[in-house]
Amino acid sequence: MSSLTTPLIRKLESLGRLSSDERESVEAMPLLEKALMPGEQIALEGNVPSHCCLVVEGLLRRYSTLSNGTVQTLSIHVAGDIPDLQGLHLRSMDHTLASIGRSKVGLIAHRDILEVLRKSPRLANLFWRESLVDAAVARAWVKVLGGHDAFGKLAHLACELYVRMEVMGLVRKNSYPLPLTQVQLGETIGASVVHVNRILKKLRGDRLLEHKNGRLVIMNWDGLSEVADFDPAYLNLRDPHYLNLKPAAGR
Repeated sequence: MSSLTTPLIRKLESLGRLSSDERESVEAMPLLEKALMPGEQIALEGNVPSHCCLVVEGLLRRYSTLSNGTVQTLSIHVAGDIPDLQGLHLRSMDHTLASIGRSKVGLIAHRDILEVLRKSPRLANLFWRESLVDAAVARAWVKVLGGHDAFGKLAHLACELYVRMEVMGLVRKNSYPLPLTQVQLGETIGASVVHVNRILKKLRGDRLLEHKNGRLVIMNWDGLSEVADFDPAYLNLRDPHYLNLKPAAGR
């Protein structure tokens, strides 16, 4: 199996079963590997894309910039995600994709994806499901932004990313990589840097989580998920194990 397509296959198999022929079809897709530096953009708002971007390693964020210069992070993407899959059918990008920390992506030409999906209706359904789950995550985040205070928003983000990272095998000792700066966290939850700093101190003081050295440590899953009012059902994962995660107590 190509190391570049391994995350994609794992992600697709979290949503549905793949036959050996379907795995081979995914593995055979031509990918152009590209390493990204922190903050480097891979797709620009307003551009007309010809490729989709598969996250292979690291994290990307989807964001939009308002006319006054304000940046709003719309979503965070982990290994296995194709955050611009909608580019197959929409003419231009309505957001920018950029790396959080260092990352690696695989660029797949639209024509190559469409050819694979044309030959395999089941793969087409799984790619469609991936796009629908991405939309479900966006709807969940709209609900969080409208219904939670900043404390709950950050708790929800931490819980969601924990589950998505666990699916991809990226959680180690109740922690996962999250090299977001406090400025970027503020752009995600709609809070000032000062407020983000206070929230992180309170979450750490309440022994719920700690964000340190580019990693987020879950210290008390039950307490954190209660603050977040978090239910992972909207992630539509095939394995029911992820609906009832019980991470061991952290430090």
